[in-house]
Amino acid sequence: MSKKIYSLNDIGKLLTYIPQIFLILLVIFLIVPAGADAEYKRSSDIQLLLEQQKYIKQKTLNEYINSINLEINDYLQNTEEELKKNVYLLKGLQANIPDTKILVKKYVKDIESKKNIKFIVFDQNLNTIYGLDIIQNLERLIFNQENDPTYIELTLLYLSSQGQSTSFSWKDDAKQTIQLSYIEKSFDGQYFIGAFSYVDYQENLIETAFLNSIRENKDTSKNYFFWIYNKAKKNSFNLNNNKKWEISVNVEKENTISHTFLKQGIEIGITQKSKFIKEKIEKIRMDYINKRNFNIFIIVMSTFLLMAFSNLFSSFIKGIFASYNIRFENKNRQLKRLKQRYELAVIASNDGLWDTNLETGSIFFSKKWLDMLGYRAGEISSYQEWLTLLHEKDREEIESTIKEYIQLNEEEHLICEYRLKMKDGAYKWILARGKVFDDHKKRRKRLLMMTMDIDEKKETTKHLQMLVKEEIAKNEEKQRLLIQQNKLASMGEMIGAIAHQWRQPLNNISLIIHFIRDNVKNEKFQEEMLDSYIDRAKEQITYMSETIDDFRDFYKPSKNRSSFEVQKAIYSTIDIMQTQIKKNDIEINIKGDSVFIDGYENEFKQAILNILTNAKDAIKSQKLINQNLKGKIDITISQKNKLILINIFNNGGNAPADILERMFEPYFTTKFEDKGTGIGLYMTKTIIETSMNGAITAHNTAEGMQFNITI
Repeated sequence: MSKKIYSLNDIGKLLTYIPQIFLILLVIFLIVPAGADAEYKRSSDIQLLLEQQKYIKQKTLNEYINSINLEINDYLQNTEEELKKNVYLLKGLQANIPDTKILVKKYVKDIESKKNIKFIVFDQNLNTIYGLDIIQNLERLIFNQENDPTYIELTLLYLSSQGQSTSFSWKDDAKQTIQLSYIEKSFDGQYFIGAFSYVDYQENLIETAFLNSIRENKDTSKNYFFWIYNKAKKNSFNLNNNKKWEISVNVEKENTISHTFLKQGIEIGITQKSKFIKEKIEKIRMDYINKRNFNIFIIVMSTFLLMAFSNLFSSFIKGIFASYNIRFENKNRQLKRLKQRYELAVIASNDGLWDTNLETGSIFFSKKWLDMLGYRAGEISSYQEWLTLLHEKDREEIESTIKEYIQLNEEEHLICEYRLKMKDGAYKWILARGKVFDDHKKRRKRLLMMTMDIDEKKETTKHLQMLVKEEIAKNEEKQRLLIQQNKLASMGEMIGAIAHQWRQPLNNISLIIHFIRDNVKNEKFQEEMLDSYIDRAKEQITYMSETIDDFRDFYKPSKNRSSFEVQKAIYSTIDIMQTQIKKNDIEINIKGDSVFIDGYENEFKQAILNILTNAKDAIKSQKLINQNLKGKIDITISQKNKLILINIFNNGGNAPADILERMFEPYFTTKFEDKGTGIGLYMTKTIIETSMNGAITAHNTAEGMQFNITI
């Protein structure tokens, strides 16, 4: 689908309407989030106000309860002081009136009625003289017993054991009462005299303290008030801020926090005046409404100003565009023609040019094109004649490529290479680049092609390809020589190994032959003994033959890939060089998993043999320095995911850093010329990486050196 081309009139309309639409959308985008943000802040501020007022109410209630508790404590302390004074009074009277009966009859009851207190008097033998009812009540509170002489005596014993002077606070949890007392010994030490306050119900004590506080509070400026609720009586005081008792079933109200004295069944609460909260909330709401309206007003006014300015600007631009619209369209048509000429000039700037009329089939060639191929003007007059000049191996492909390019109506340039027949009959390589041009009705009109002589470049490329092939062949030949050298070196090692393996059997055969020669004429040397020694000789010969077969099979290259057990292949390799290992007193340890691998078994054995041979030589050299060295080679086989890891360690010492870097290079060796060729480890790396698709590295350890094979 082709893109629409906008005229100046279209652009003028866009400049008129798009800014206004954008401004309207901008207003909506600004107003909606601004309103939502204002509403969220308003709700947050109201919630914060409620939380603050809740905290203030709780704090005020706690302070109020604490102040009332202090008043109650002051009341109890004053009561205790009053009890002490009356005890001192009675002690003074007892000192002057030794007869306690007269004392009780004449003074005790009189003081009780005037002071609103109770006395108890008992002697040091725990005999009650006065106040038995009080002592019986104490018996009940202390021992939960009533009118039991034994527990009464224990009660008096408890009171007398508390010292010369003692204050008590007697609480009855069941009845929710409290009673204070003060007890002292008489001056002569014969009696105990105690004064008791009248029983106060804790409910009444707390309720009275709060009632007095509420009644005495005449400050109406505060935005809260306190109230009392008696759960047992189902009535409340000042619940509606009227300082009256009312029957109330439920005291739950808005803006209220309360504290309950569970044992006494009294609830003390604080209620914030609803008018205060409503005024605060209304103030917050109005503040945010004013802010929101002001923001909307600013946004709308700014938008109207911008829209007005946009209209003025678009009208000015439309006037300018209208004056240039006609001239622009004329210039545009001229530019299209110039563009075609420009493209033609660019394409044909440096190389030969040919131009084909696709409707008539006529063709035009530039002078440079004609000079390039040796033709004269007019010798080739049509596209079909040009096609006949193409090399027969290129003609069908080039004709098909050009035809397909014309039909596909592509914008990209056509690029192709082909051989074109020159005037003298020879062929020249040409690189052609071109493009199809349409007429005003979008029909394919002309094919314009630029041609470049790339014959020399092709020859150079061909020459380079030949050089590359020659270098590859040389490298392959070097590789074959390296393999052959490695085989020869391996063959020398094999002959040496066979010599070691055959030495003992040959000695045995020699001894058998000499024994037969020395005893063949002996009458005691019978035919059975001869057969026995011949069989022994045959056994030695068979062992030697098997040794040759083992070495021959080992060095025979594997023709096909096969699956083989890694551990078994390593054991087979060790058997080949067993004699050399024993001779150099080297211990070989193999541990790890039994794993199988797909590859060339004999090549793998050859790689392992090269590593073990290097390890043997390193240990042998190290023993020249340290004769007490116990040679050791540790081989570990493991499998991780799909990789097989083979680690071969030897304690033949570390290799210097420069040797580690070049260890796997061909012809690099640290041995004398008659001791090594320098291709063993190079072939090992080639086998592992090329034949086995693996990797091999080497590094020093604390005790020696380790080769790591990953396949």
